[in-house]
Amino acid sequence: MLGFQVIKKENAPSRAQRLASYGDVFYQTVRPYQRNNYLFENVDKDMVFSTGYAQLRSKLDSYFLLTLVQNDNFVKVVLDNCTGTSYPAINGSELGKIIVQIPSNEAEANQIGKVFRGIDKSITLHQ
Repeated sequence: MLGFQVIKKENAPSRAQRLASYGDVFYQTVRPYQRNNYLFENVDKDMVFSTGYAQLRSKLDSYFLLTLVQNDNFVKVVLDNCTGTSYPAINGSELGKIIVQIPSNEAEANQIGKVFRGIDKSITLHQ
């Protein structure tokens, strides 16, 4: 579950430095196998995320990107590039080097994102 606190900028901890924009995906860089990633779809301004998350911004459908980074194959590649054993972690620059395959047609990627969004909404309704 996502939690948040309202804190004035001058009192914010140094780790709260990632200013979120609608559609950003925040990827958990420590213990990424937990898949505690988040698609930011809030229209509020000036919300920040911890630097414990890599901020991903896509030109394609954001839900497509979220689905891609939640995929078992992607997580395996991330884990192969992590350092540490008890708290495996990957830094943002190493995460950015991971090559993924996406449809060459932007409309197709956007449609795939919409399909996965619909499936997830249906699953949530049935739970």
